[in-house]
Amino acid sequence: MRTIPLLLLIVVFSGCQAPQQTFHTPDARWHTETGQLQYSNPKRSIIGETVVTALDHQEFQLDFMAGPGFPIMKLRRSSDMAHAESALAHVSWNGKTEHPPGKLKPWLALADVFWRLSDSNASQIQVILQSSQAGFWKATANLKLGRPADVTIEFPQSQERFIFHLNQ
Repeated sequence: MRTIPLLLLIVVFSGCQAPQQTFHTPDARWHTETGQLQYSNPKRSIIGETVVTALDHQEFQLDFMAGPGFPIMKLRRSSDMAHAESALAHVSWNGKTEHPPGKLKPWLALADVFWRLSDSNASQIQVILQSSQAGFWKATANLKLGRPADVTIEFPQSQERFIFHLNQ
């Protein structure tokens, strides 16, 4: 008899979960870059395969994998909402991009870098960018036919570095 009220409570409260943010699936309109990413911080350096997709200044997705199918970071950003799953940072997070856990701030900032790179002039060979927040990040990108080929993004405060070598 005691299990029936307990089961009812579980059913009632399971319907009270916060709704999960839905992120768009990339299609032909999205810019997709594939290649390799080297992520480093003072404690470690990891190299793996990456897929970066972006649409305008609203949608961004990054998948970073080591070896066949071992996900290191899966990041989804749509406007001011984001979802991240990371074996590296030991975190699974959903929320507003303005209030991420500290370990995810550099990862979420990658969207800003790639969005700004998409605004670059196709005739440029090298682009140097800085975050609007003084000293948060700086980026250098070599472009080929207006697309990023080699991108280095440094975060001086956390001593994190992302080096992308993207296929053309």
